[in-house]
Amino acid sequence: MECAHLSDAELLRLVRAGGEPASAALRELERRHFQAVRVFASSCVVSSSAADALAGQAWKRSLHPLDRGASGAVRPRALSVVLRTAVAWSVTDQRSVLSPDLLSWTQTNVHAETGGPQTPAAAAEADYHPSSVAVRAFEGLAESSQAVLWHTAVERDEDERVEEILGSGTEAVPLLRRRARNELYNVYEQLHQAGLDDECRPFHRMVLAYAEENAIDMAADLAPHLEGCAACTRAVADLGRLRVDCGGLLAEAVLPWGGAEYGAIRAEENAPVGTALELLPGGAHLPHTPGRMRRRLFGRWGIPGPVGRSRPRVSRLVQSLALIGLASLAAAFAFSGDLRPGAPQSSEAKPSQSAAPAPSAEPAPSRTTATATATSTVTAGRSKPPSGGGKPRPPASSPPVRGAALEWVFDKVDGGAVTDTSGNGRTGRLTGAPAPSIAGSAARFSGGQAVVSDGPVVDTESSFTVSARVNLADTEDRQVVVSQDADQSSGFLLQYDADEDRWEMRVPFDDEEDAEEADADEAAADFGPETGEWTHLTGVYDDDADEIRLYVDGRLEDVTGHDSDFAADGDFAAGRGLSFGEAFRGVDGTVDDVRAFDRALSGAQVAALARRG
Repeated sequence: MECAHLSDAELLRLVRAGGEPASAALRELERRHFQAVRVFASSCVVSSSAADALAGQAWKRSLHPLDRGASGAVRPRALSVVLRTAVAWSVTDQRSVLSPDLLSWTQTNVHAETGGPQTPAAAAEADYHPSSVAVRAFEGLAESSQAVLWHTAVERDEDERVEEILGSGTEAVPLLRRRARNELYNVYEQLHQAGLDDECRPFHRMVLAYAEENAIDMAADLAPHLEGCAACTRAVADLGRLRVDCGGLLAEAVLPWGGAEYGAIRAEENAPVGTALELLPGGAHLPHTPGRMRRRLFGRWGIPGPVGRSRPRVSRLVQSLALIGLASLAAAFAFSGDLRPGAPQSSEAKPSQSAAPAPSAEPAPSRTTATATATSTVTAGRSKPPSGGGKPRPPASSPPVRGAALEWVFDKVDGGAVTDTSGNGRTGRLTGAPAPSIAGSAARFSGGQAVVSDGPVVDTESSFTVSARVNLADTEDRQVVVSQDADQSSGFLLQYDADEDRWEMRVPFDDEEDAEEADADEAAADFGPETGEWTHLTGVYDDDADEIRLYVDGRLEDVTGHDSDFAADGDFAAGRGLSFGEAFRGVDGTVDDVRAFDRALSGAQVAALARRG
């Protein structure tokens, strides 16, 4: 029976009904999801054989109709069952194969709170299950909404993969994602309201407004209540994160141990789990947890991070990914029977793909996948200026990401024109009186100069990415590093906001005359630069996801929604913006490595872009 066209829900019904179609349906479900189950199981235990046993037991249990939590999307349910099964193992002889971190977390967050269980029978009866408001809200969604949110926000799967999971005839994935996110918000708000104490009810609407940043001036009235109310504080954090870090919120809710790391890695790799193992080189690791969304909203009262976030588990999960390699692929398909002659094979399981690609290989623009280069250690720190008062020298300019629409590295300047080393012929004109000076393969500005293309470089009504390396000499005034002109103002501004002392990727709703007063969405860091230090900035507009993303030194700092496009088809500029049809907010400092792409780069690609050559 051919099952590839069926949705997860239809496949699950066939498996539970039994009979001849059940075997083919089970193989298709395993092809789609078992590898992810095996990956997460490997982070919970200390050996490959234990990971096989844990993954196999949890997978079978997740498909059983009588198992608690047997409804809902297949992937998050199966991963949750892995954790629940591991918790049950913690009071049996199998505790010896569990990760010490997981054992410690289980003792502190499960057994200590429940007063046990102390026996295997009690463990099976208690059957640990997450109970936060966020996980209950997620479980309250329709199965299709769970699948859309998990696979778009946590797994970062492409629309085609999500459509496969939902089945043929589904609506457009971006529409379903927005609808599901609204549904999750509404269910969360209802659950929170239903559980409020009498003293919290007067603050309910204020909590919602503040979480949405629609009433920041309420802070003085709300702060005393939040300082003494954990439930409302958590609601502010969760509802705020739902806007800017939905994937992280869901991963940590469904998997209170290991979820933050699983979600961070999935966001960093931005590739299907089935291919991630094939592309990871031996010994790959991350030096730190990928950048969290740091909003001033959450930092105001020091809201604590969720239990279970720690660097050791990040390293352990990534190391597990690298270690199991092809062996885990073989285990996964041996378990499913897909190695038998005539069994359906996905393109992800072909042995010929197991080798890491050459370092020079670059993913095709239409598909963002992890590469060996992208999964290697990221060392995108800021470079310090030389001692002795000399001019700062930017890092070397070897292009780590292919397919740029424009590339100004300032090592080829002829007659007042900067060569576009992308090969697309978008020469940059040195403008201003005096013109920018070129020193050390970088452009030096003093507030009244720019480097300008002849016409647009990116389509501001579609996805695009812009990046530059900048070293500000002064932070007293606002300064635009990269922009593209509309008629009266800039279509986007990658900039430093001196009033807020922060980096921003700002995208206006329309071509207003006054760029400073125009309504806009901003992805913003919660910090600004130090004068004399090099910083790598990347701004991404993802039209498919309706998101603006800001990266600083290769790390994701903020994500915000944006669904109001307009065409800014004027000149592309480095060193200034446009307002009232005139240049404004000039850079006082040095700029290098200006690049633009006509697509939304992944987090791994941005990290590679920021990495020193």
